[in-house]
Amino acid sequence: MYRSANRPAASLLPLIQALSLALLFALPTVWSAKVFTASPARYDHVLVHRGDSLWSLVSKHASRADDVAEAVYQAAAINHMHATDRLQPGSVVLLPHP
Repeated sequence: MYRSANRPAASLLPLIQALSLALLFALPTVWSAKVFTASPARYDHVLVHRGDSLWSLVSKHASRADDVAEAVYQAAAINHMHATDRLQPGSVVLLPHP
């Protein structure tokens, strides 16, 4: 087997330099990154009376600009129920604060 004595071995130096340069520019970006969290959720505690439905409670507490159907969906999800479930008088329902 013939091996060329004039051929230099592959060097890792260019790869190390490129990675160092990338790290040099990436670190300030990573250090200045801020973690954003959702704002704390606020809920109204509403006492259920005879004849109340989730739809009627949400429509009473929603503002005119709110989509009542979306608010009912959110209230059902918060309370772990379906929008068509019957409410028991005396129970408390959490509604998203408008």
